[in-house]
Amino acid sequence: MSFRKKRSLADITKVKSYNPTNEAFKKSEANLRTIIDTAETSYILFGGDLCILSFNLLAQKYSQEINNATLIVGSHISNYFSVGRWTQILEMLDKVATGETVSYDLNFINEHSVSKWHHISWVKVANNDNKDYGYFLSNKDITEAKTIAIEREKITADLIQHNNDLEQFTYIVSHNLRAPVANILGLIDILKNHDEELDKDTKKEVVDRVYTSIKNIDTIIKDLNQILQARKTVDGRKELVDLENLLVAVKTSVKNSTSNETITFEHDFSAVESMFTTRSYLYSIFYNLISNSIKYRNPDIPAVISIKSQKANNRIELRFKDNGKGIDLDKNGQSIFGLYKRFDNSVEGKGMGLYIVKTQVTTLGGTIQIESQLGTGTEFILSFPRENNL
Repeated sequence: MSFRKKRSLADITKVKSYNPTNEAFKKSEANLRTIIDTAETSYILFGGDLCILSFNLLAQKYSQEINNATLIVGSHISNYFSVGRWTQILEMLDKVATGETVSYDLNFINEHSVSKWHHISWVKVANNDNKDYGYFLSNKDITEAKTIAIEREKITADLIQHNNDLEQFTYIVSHNLRAPVANILGLIDILKNHDEELDKDTKKEVVDRVYTSIKNIDTIIKDLNQILQARKTVDGRKELVDLENLLVAVKTSVKNSTSNETITFEHDFSAVESMFTTRSYLYSIFYNLISNSIKYRNPDIPAVISIKSQKANNRIELRFKDNGKGIDLDKNGQSIFGLYKRFDNSVEGKGMGLYIVKTQVTTLGGTIQIESQLGTGTEFILSFPRENNL
């Protein structure tokens, strides 16, 4: 016996009468729209022509918050990105068109100057025949989770840095401080136990040497204080810093040391014009690297200092390049950023500048590398997280 029952004409008519305009369908569509609009992720559907087909309420909110633009059905998505950003979007869509899902984390500063993190995903939408229908963009606020992860990484980095600092301080105490203290104790012992045997000139020499040792101790204490200041936390003091204006300020500060020299400055900040960072630290980094290039310039040729910004691997790079004396990295590369490390004794210095630069770059969440050869110049490559440069 067959369980398939022959349908009557009334049944067929009832089926044919069902259409998307009846109440059941409208209710189902409304329920689906409610679910999408209350989701914690924003969604935008684009057609193959890259025009908006649909979006949820959260997508509208994020568009206004991130791009300061209102989503409109039928609008081309290029209307919601800068020219530079649109070029990157097209490159991503080329990958998505092949079936690859493209995901990344986006960082920006909202209207309240608060750093926000969003996770973005692009996927291809295909019909039943596996032909491209368009693209699906999802956007989820991950600020809380990202902030926790960044803080955890920062704590780990700080512990490593503090351990390195402790080793440096131990070295200073055991080597740099012990010598002048030992000298003072020895000289005081001479004055205490042999005062009557010393003539006037000898006493004066002993006192002068005591004074010199005390000055050395004072210099070391000042160096330690400078190191501690370089490691001071920078949280809550960030601002948008214009790189060209910062360079102008630094050039004014180093003017005295270049007044009698031919120094040519070249700069290109077109890729990244500003950074959301701590101005005093970035100023110190610029100042020390530029001063270093001036100090170790090649006396036989006019000095040229080039500074350039660029974007690379979702980070900001600052490149400081000069045509100075250069450094033998095979010999000195491992200690280039060490405390009291000097590689050219023909000019005055204490070997603290690059140590301070490395410390401040690290404190800002960045990294620093060096490329150099003797006689051809030096280039420092600084890499920072991209913030407020989308």
